[in-house]
Amino acid sequence: MQNRPSDYKVVSQPYVLPSDFPVDWMNNYVQGDDEITYLHFHNCIEIGYCFEGSGVFFIEDKVLPYAQGDVSIIFPNQLHLAQSLKGNVSKWHFCFVDPKALFSADAVSSGFWDRAGKQSHPGFCNIVTSDKHAEVVRLTDNAMKELERRQPGYESAAKGYIWTLLTLIGRQTMLQDEGIPEAAASRADRHDMHKISKALEYISQHYMDSVPVQRLAGVCCLSVTHFRRIFRKCMGMAPLDYINNVRIQVAAALLCHSDNSVLAISEEVGYATLSSFNRQFKRVMGEAPTRWRTRKKNHA
Repeated sequence: MQNRPSDYKVVSQPYVLPSDFPVDWMNNYVQGDDEITYLHFHNCIEIGYCFEGSGVFFIEDKVLPYAQGDVSIIFPNQLHLAQSLKGNVSKWHFCFVDPKALFSADAVSSGFWDRAGKQSHPGFCNIVTSDKHAEVVRLTDNAMKELERRQPGYESAAKGYIWTLLTLIGRQTMLQDEGIPEAAASRADRHDMHKISKALEYISQHYMDSVPVQRLAGVCCLSVTHFRRIFRKCMGMAPLDYINNVRIQVAAALLCHSDNSVLAISEEVGYATLSSFNRQFKRVMGEAPTRWRTRKKNHA
């Protein structure tokens, strides 16, 4: 087990974006598998494009594998972190957008985003893949290329791509939010999320080990009873269920992006027996890991 610092941090990383071009850009960001000591959030939308590698995103109550060609959409104030699979790195382009400033010149679009751009979207999957939403991935790739090349008129071109991209994202969140019960993370206030953020960070680094709830409560400076109550309120599940979900999502990424055996992967993510891993994987993913791997690779 790795040694951990005693003070985990929740870091606000605000962006001050100019009103005439409310977009900032970070290219060729290398996401390693090294230890991460903080969760962070932004005051704007973060759009990422993974052009190499694979890993897992932790976004509040969601644990989402990502791979080359995927797009990440992180809404304002969502606590998140990303990790590459162990022994690997992934590479990203990111842009940070203030949608209210972007849409401010157009009353119709501004009104649409006021309705669609809420802070919590329980039905939205923050990792967008080309097999399900090819247009979103294409628009993101085009916007990143404009921001990278900076040819004459690139601001207008990038704005156009991002404008359409955010409109599609807003439409998707509105359609998915209809009739979907409110997710646990959207019910929880920010103060409660911050209370358990140290436990989420600890789990992201130690999911493969035995993680007693007493340890999680301890890093949050809470009693076990109080910790269990807040964790369930924020995450919609007990700590052990969340740990199992993390393990299965990491295993899913490994099944897709490595040639390791199912047994080796089960051990890598923390299961003592293959039968226990198979049972948990089928419960979360709906089918056995071998069948799931075959189907995913056949559709790659």
